[in-house]
Amino acid sequence: MPRVLRATVGVLMIAILFGVGFFVYLYGFSRISESRAQATMFKNFVGQLAQATAPVGPTVPNAAGVAVPVAAGAPVAVLNIPQLGLRDVVVVNGTTSRNLALGPGHVPASVLPGQPGVSVIYGKVATFGAPFAHLMQLNRGDRFTVTTGQGTATYQVQSFGTSSTPAPADSANRLILETASSSFAPAYAVQVSADLVSAPRPNPGDWPAITAQEVDMASDSADSLVPLTLWSQALLIAVIIATVAANRWSRWPTYLCMAPVVLALTWCVYENLACLLPNLY
Repeated sequence: MPRVLRATVGVLMIAILFGVGFFVYLYGFSRISESRAQATMFKNFVGQLAQATAPVGPTVPNAAGVAVPVAAGAPVAVLNIPQLGLRDVVVVNGTTSRNLALGPGHVPASVLPGQPGVSVIYGKVATFGAPFAHLMQLNRGDRFTVTTGQGTATYQVQSFGTSSTPAPADSANRLILETASSSFAPAYAVQVSADLVSAPRPNPGDWPAITAQEVDMASDSADSLVPLTLWSQALLIAVIIATVAANRWSRWPTYLCMAPVVLALTWCVYENLACLLPNLY
């Protein structure tokens, strides 16, 4: 086989393997990544609840006692929807693709669950554990709970809607759960509106506006393209080094030494590539 043809076939095979690997990562390993993050965050958040240091508003005091914004991706609540098999699911602050890779995300511009007003939580439908994969299977009248630093709030499902036709408001105090319309090629978002049926907790106010990366169906391209480029370059360099080393020295010992490096870099590339997908997907 001519050298040029052999090189072309090799590049094509690598591209196919890379694409298949990304598919496996999205629908397999991303679930493992989300599960590990959830376990760590749940343990930390339980500790915050016990010490009364869990966030109850858009800011928290730092070590010096100065109020600082709640960090993106920090746990802010625990969601339990037994009808969907969701138990002790940690809700994080923020709704970018990167935030939602950790679990359902609270829209920072809305009040926290349990407070008077409208609270909004986004969740993925297909990847990273797909916590809201069966969201639309909820029925009117179903009850579920959300626990924050202010206690446990109870909600009752009342209406359904989409991003273009929002769920009708039956109460001024409610929680909207939102995800993508499809696990294949989502074009819009679907939502469930639930009314607060327990006593509302104080609302501290001053909720910040959300960024363009936090609206429904947005991608995290602004914060992911640069790291994606850098990790891709690092992966390309590692593959080149492995190829040259294998041709100059012993092939299999080189592959064994370089395989962990290549796999780790590939994981980082996949992680940032996934952030370019719609956040609810």
